[in-house]
Order: sequence, then structure tokens, then C-alpha cells
Amino acid sequence: MTAKEDPTVWAVLVSPEAAAAVVTLVGAVLAAYWGGRAGGKGAVAAAQAQNRGMADQAAINARRAIYAEFARDARALADGLEAYLMAPGPDPDADTAAYLQVLDRARWSVDVVSIEGPGPVRDAAQLVIDEAMSCRTKESQHVSAVAAFNKLYSLRGTDDGHQFEAFLAVEQEVEHIRDAARVLPQDWRFLAQAWAEDASTNLRTCWQEEREMLSPDETPAYEDVATLVDLIRDDDEPGAPLSAALQAGYLTSQEASKIITYTVTWAEEDDPRQRVLRGLIPMQDALKAFVMKANRVLHPEESEEDSGDP
Repeated sequence: MTAKEDPTVWAVLVSPEAAAAVVTLVGAVLAAYWGGRAGGKGAVAAAQAQNRGMADQAAINARRAIYAEFARDARALADGLEAYLMAPGPDPDADTAAYLQVLDRARWSVDVVSIEGPGPVRDAAQLVIDEAMSCRTKESQHVSAVAAFNKLYSLRGTDDGHQFEAFLAVEQEVEHIRDAARVLPQDWRFLAQAWAEDASTNLRTCWQEEREMLSPDETPAYEDVATLVDLIRDDDEPGAPLSAALQAGYLTSQEASKIITYTVTWAEEDDPRQRVLRGLIPMQDALKAFVMKANRVLHPEESEEDSGDP
């Protein structure tokens, strides 16, 4: 006998309770199925997010190492450049070789930074190298003058009273030459130095000849030119401070000549060391800018806080 033939069985199967049980069972099966799928997707998404986080952290760590290496090499370059310009040794070739070594290392490091990026950090690193090379080109012309002034100022720190007295005398003479040179235009400073080096020169005649080629407004007073010429010529006299320093062996003739030439040419400067120190500032600023840009890449959340962005 089938369910249809048995009224009792049929009534049970089509009862509301039976229908509700079927619906509940089907719902449970579907819920288990879709819940399993949702749970699987969630696990996959979580794993993917974890992998992305690990990859991002690995990339940050790689960049941190590359940036730190460049910063180290750039600092060595800055120190090497300052040593090359500010404290030249007795062997210019050795100084140049030492500078080129740190420059090559820094240029290799900037190539690695360029590969890793991003653009702002790459450009900041390249600017450090560009400023270093520009500084060396502009300031290397003063290296020999820096060495001469270093030699002069070494007499100031000596315990030898004679050397200290010689330093004071030369320093005072240099100040007089500097004051006299400042009164003259640059071209006339060169002329005055050339006339001073030739003892047979008739100064007034030379001054008049130059005056005829220029307008009176462009010609400095004869007395101003003569003052500078006389100060430079006095250095050849045995009692002159620079001559006395030469005789005592405190300075060489080349060092004395470098001191006079720089003082006459760059009379507005205290000494070449101050000029070179100012010339180093652009590279130092470029290195600071690189560190700031690298920090923004490695720590973007700090950059947002500093800028006030939400």
C-alpha cells in the first residue's frame, strides 16, 4: 500500500508540520553550503591580505636598506669633499684619488636607489651627487689658497712665541692689503698686482695710460691704486711681515703668493676657507632633503600627521 492509498500516511506527509520540517532541513543544508563557501572565501581573502602585508613589509625593508646605504655613502662623499677642499694634504694626486673613490661609491649607490625608486627619492639622491660635483668644480680653484691659509693659521696655535708674532704681523699685513683692494674695481686689482710684481714699472704712467682708455668715472684715484701697489711691493723688503715669515721658513714663497693673490682677488672674503664652507652648503642641504623624502616613503603615516592630513 502506497502513501496515497493510506490516508493516514498521506495526511502526515502533507501536514504543515512536515512541510515546515522540510523547509528547515533544506535551509540548513543551504546555509551549511553557502556558509562553507563564505568561510572559504574569507580565509582566502585573509591569506591574500596577509601575503600583501608581508610583501609590502619586505619592500619597505628593502628600500630602507638601500636608502640607508646611499645616505652612508653620501655622508662619506660630503666628508671626503670637505676634506679635499678644506684640508688638502701635501700630495694633491692622493687627495684627488681619495675623493674620486668616495664619489664612485656614492654614484653606484644612487644607481641602486634609482632602480628601487620612487621618483622623488631617486631625484633627491641624484641631486646630492650633482651638488657634490658642482661644489668641487667651483671651489677646487681655491684649494691651494686654502692650504696656504691653513699653513698661516697654524702659526697661531703654536707654542713658539716667534711663530705667533710672525702670524700676528702677517695677519695685520693681509688686512691692510684686503682693505686697499676693496676700494678698487676687480680689473684694477689685477692691474695693481701685475704692476707691483714688476719693480721697474712707472706706476703713474701706467695709471695714466689706463685712464686715457677709460672714462674718468671708471678710473679709480691714483692714490688708491698706489696704496695697494705699495703694500704688495713692500712684501719683497726684508723687514716686511711676509718676507720675514719666508726668511724664517714659516711660509714658502708659493704660499705667500697664494695668500696675496687670494686677498687681492677676493677682498670681500675673510679667507678662502669661509668661501669653501659656504660652497658646501648646497650639498649638505641636498642630503638633508634626501633623508626627508626617504622618510616619507618609509613612514607615510608620519608624513600625514606632520602635514595635518586626516
